[in-house]
Amino acid sequence: MGVNGSSANGQNRAGAAPRRPQPHPGGQASGTEGQIAHVWIVALILILTPMAVAWYHRLQVDDPYITYRYARNLAEGNGWFYNSGQQILGTTSPLYTLLLAAGASLTNNLPFLSSVFSGIALGILALLVYALLARSGNDLAGGSAALLIILNPLMADVLGFELNVYLALGFGGLLAYQSGNAKWAALLLGLATLARGDAFILAALVLSHHLWKSERGSWLPLFIYGGIIAAWAGYAIGVFGSPLPNTLAAKRALYESGYWRPYWKGAARVAWMYVKRSPLFLWFAVCALFGLARMLEARRHAALWMALAWPLLVAAAYIAMGVPEAANYYAAFAPALCILAGLGIEQLVSVIQKEWPAASGRQAWVRAALLFPLAAASLTPALESAVSGPDPRYTAYRHAGEWLSVGTDPDADVAMLEIGIVGYYSRRTIVDMCGLVTPDVADHVAAGDLTWSVRSTLPDFVLLHQPPWTPETPLAEAGWFRSTYTPVKQFPASEPYGMTLFKRN
Repeated sequence: MGVNGSSANGQNRAGAAPRRPQPHPGGQASGTEGQIAHVWIVALILILTPMAVAWYHRLQVDDPYITYRYARNLAEGNGWFYNSGQQILGTTSPLYTLLLAAGASLTNNLPFLSSVFSGIALGILALLVYALLARSGNDLAGGSAALLIILNPLMADVLGFELNVYLALGFGGLLAYQSGNAKWAALLLGLATLARGDAFILAALVLSHHLWKSERGSWLPLFIYGGIIAAWAGYAIGVFGSPLPNTLAAKRALYESGYWRPYWKGAARVAWMYVKRSPLFLWFAVCALFGLARMLEARRHAALWMALAWPLLVAAAYIAMGVPEAANYYAAFAPALCILAGLGIEQLVSVIQKEWPAASGRQAWVRAALLFPLAAASLTPALESAVSGPDPRYTAYRHAGEWLSVGTDPDADVAMLEIGIVGYYSRRTIVDMCGLVTPDVADHVAAGDLTWSVRSTLPDFVLLHQPPWTPETPLAEAGWFRSTYTPVKQFPASEPYGMTLFKRN
């Protein structure tokens, strides 16, 4: 049965067609006006998404390039490896890796291809959020939420990651379930889990609710979801020895090392950084509170509540597992925050209409005035990046990777802390000091020893930041390192992204 008590064949207990949820007063346009608003909202999403994606593509970050290297090796017939011969799963998204590997037949520019896939998923996510809210009788709130998702700077930071595909599949599963089709929901949630394991939590919410509401306890959606997960688990155990990515153990080790902030502290830091950039971000908190009040008046909309609970439960799981901060983790909150903000705007419109009846004829202007601070805050980081220019990290790291690809022997190995961009462009064997793709490192990292991977393997080259980052300092200052390695190349960039390449004597 779906969230409105309808069975899989679309009928309720009395045999009649399921009722559409009643709209909240003031939250839905009616008649011809509603149809026009629907067309404008969809058109705006389709117009703004490619413009936003073209801009976001400039913000190339490091981590996705690990997945790009796995995908390129798959596409070139080298197997599911990061380093040849090392069967270790160092990417969190097997589905996205396969998607990029399949798309490599169209272009060998995987960073561009990933931005295209991620951008398409962003547009689909915005449409799905709009549809989810519209089906609950809040299409105007859905339009605001969709617009804010596209403009949200957190979504800009994760373009190229698997996150947009994961979120689109997750919200697709929610919409399918809200529409009464639990089987399609299970299929989409299974794919979402292969895109990122965090979707397991949403699948647990949806399938548990399905069993609770189902009169006959329909188990088919659980078999569909379980079959997808079991198929991947069987393959992963056979190839890698575990269905879980090595990144989970490596991330926990990073947290235990004490060099990385805990997840909750990173979340507070990200929020504070955005508020410092524009105090208008505080308006999100105000609107979200009003949106929550509106949600409490519509408790029947289970899919919306699950959309809000999903990132909170994922965050709780991260904290419980000891996962450290990472900027890309917090973008998962963006859809829920934008949903609450969109609902909050409609709630404020209703309050203003009650307090000042004269404003009833100017609802569109009131709504626009309430939405404007949110849009302006979201655009602030993009405007700042237009002034500051390209990310110095990407420029320096790509320069280092391309130099290594022509300035070193093909069988040379290189140790470094951030392995994404440099590893992708260098095509050299990488010794990962964090242990994401290098085996047997995590236990030493957890003990606070990030030098072990270099001491134990003595790679041909070591790439350190200049000045060294805090986790690199013990290695840079060690007497044995100074006597064993000599600096041979500088890759200048604004602090803290400049690097020095050391060669083994």
